Amino acid sequence: MQITELLRLTNWFKLNIVEAEIPARYTNLFNKMNQNARVNNNQPKQPFETEKQSLFEALKSVTLNSLTLEQISFLEQLEVTELLGIDGVNIIEDILYENNLDIATAAKKIGEFSKKITTAQNTLQELETVLKKSFSIDEENEIPDDSIMMRVYFQDGSSINNLTDLKKLGSSWYEIGRGIAMAQNRSPEDFNIIGAQKGSIIIEMAVFAGLATSVSTILLAGLKVAERVIEILKKVEELKTLKLGNKKIEQELKKEAEKEKENGIKSILDAAIKQLGLNKQQEGDKVNALEKSITKLIDFTQNGGAVDFIQPEEENEPDNEDDNGNEVRQQVLKLSDNVKEIRSLENKIKMLESGLNNKN
Repeated sequence: MQITELLRLTNWFKLNIVEAEIPARYTNLFNKMNQNARVNNNQPKQPFETEKQSLFEALKSVTLNSLTLEQISFLEQLEVTELLGIDGVNIIEDILYENNLDIATAAKKIGEFSKKITTAQNTLQELETVLKKSFSIDEENEIPDDSIMMRVYFQDGSSINNLTDLKKLGSSWYEIGRGIAMAQNRSPEDFNIIGAQKGSIIIEMAVFAGLATSVSTILLAGLKVAERVIEILKKVEELKTLKLGNKKIEQELKKEAEKEKENGIKSILDAAIKQLGLNKQQEGDKVNALEKSITKLIDFTQNGGAVDFIQPEEENEPDNEDDNGNEVRQQVLKLSDNVKEIRSLENKIKMLESGLNNKN
């Protein structure tokens, strides 16, 4: 993770968690529950509904959708992602109502959550202080004004383990970049590699804003197709659970899922052609290259690869911005909306896949 990216995370946590008083509300709920756990059986217990609802209201306003994958991963290392947003509400409700825990055990668990949130707050605050004191932060020379940093994660079935993998996936990404670039009268060289990280190999690129937005649009469309396929397969599993014995309906649904998957690339291509204003008859070479690009990008992510975007810091719109600057701003806004929707869909698909796996 970049220093600027980490600093943005500390700022996000401050604005969305600390200023929303979530650490304090966790502490208040724990204190009231712990107080009840310590009273004798013949003493009246104090209700903690007010503290619980206060915490729930604050948690429901939190979403991680605007964060990068690296920022979310950092919060996971701090063990707080499941304690925020609707996930936090659900985990607390499970403790209070679903698991029939005694008040002392429930209070202890809420206390552990409270401690994790407070520890995360302190850690991020210390990091912000140290980083600002130790480094001179200058984003201006890092990424050109008309570009976005894009990370490509070569992992799982899309990992690079040897030279054969490198040749294959390198060729795939050349086709991905070439097709999307051609459709916008640009070249693969507009995907500039500026760095790499070890582990699961991560390539960092400075990519023209319009190209990065097209990549995000294709990824979002691919996730929508995946969501529909999984929802159809979920209906198949529900039929099996009901044991209705209607194999014909089950087979038809499976065919529908396959058809949805097969038609997915065509629907994504048609939408991209329309959005980019391409003429199928006159610009057949661009359309063919774009189709290949879309196919390979979807294959890459379906095999476990991932793509992320590090958006520039939001600034007030300058009065004298030229047409190019305004176009870049519009592309960045579209990219931001796409990324938020991508995060939301990724979480939904994880839940759907989890439900399918549990049934199997």
